[in-house]
Amino acid sequence: MTDINPTSQQEVAACDPINVTFTTPDLVLNIIRPLIDARFLPALISLSTVSTNFLQIMRTSETFWQELCRQRWKDKWGFHRRWEEAVKHHDMFYECKERIGSGVTFWRERYFEEEQDATRRSIGLRELNSLTFDFRFWIGQPTVVDERIVVKSGLLQSASRDVRFHWKEEEDRQVEEGIDEEWFSYRGEVTGHPCREETGIVWFMNQSSVIQWGFLPNLWPKGEIRRTENWGWEIRNPNVVMRAIDPLPSADYDHATEDGNDLNNVDYGLWKDLIDSLENVPMRNAPEVNGYPVTAELPRSFLDHPFVE
Repeated sequence: MTDINPTSQQEVAACDPINVTFTTPDLVLNIIRPLIDARFLPALISLSTVSTNFLQIMRTSETFWQELCRQRWKDKWGFHRRWEEAVKHHDMFYECKERIGSGVTFWRERYFEEEQDATRRSIGLRELNSLTFDFRFWIGQPTVVDERIVVKSGLLQSASRDVRFHWKEEEDRQVEEGIDEEWFSYRGEVTGHPCREETGIVWFMNQSSVIQWGFLPNLWPKGEIRRTENWGWEIRNPNVVMRAIDPLPSADYDHATEDGNDLNNVDYGLWKDLIDSLENVPMRNAPEVNGYPVTAELPRSFLDHPFVE
């Protein structure tokens, strides 16, 4: 048997059964369009190794990558804003005539830019200033269940849906006595906190997105700002957790009440991962009250967090 070693692109195409059957990239794209799914991107990319037409699609097809972006982003936090900004930038991209014919595919580049941004663990000041947070306590009200004291989860009830971290570039840098100015880089004012009848709640944050807020000089425990798996933003400390509210949530979010719990008409999808992972665990600081064992409903992510001692 003689080995076949194609020496030109034409010879490769002639040996390509997909290209022989489906003669143009456009035809291949129309056939695979229903199969485009961001969850299976590695499998889709692997097809480019067996078909030159598919390789061309992967390199140059705006339609292919635009659909992948839509599939990937549709269930993520901020989908509508992300999509609208991408469409606007797409139009601006092709207004630059030097871009045309450069081999750069806008939607392909945008896909990987958003994937890279999703790994970001620090937040910018203007981004933080633009967000509105849903504020919930980890620990809710106690109740007696089967001769046990169960501390219900505070995650099932929103304490405020209007928490904002305001920052102004000209913010006064003067700090009251008793505050360690070395650990933070930025400061501002908190509004919409459940203690809304009281003014003067301030916040401090360093460049690693460690944040602390409260009334000076006795602030509440430090917390962290982190990304959630659905690309949103979360602030948590040992007492509370806040999640940024998507101003235009996806229509796929479930607005239904879960297990009869009143979620205050907040999208269940915003808190689904924490609520679904609630566990009834012993309270470490209160093993018994008047002879009753005490447990609390807490999510696994809280139990595994380093601030839990």
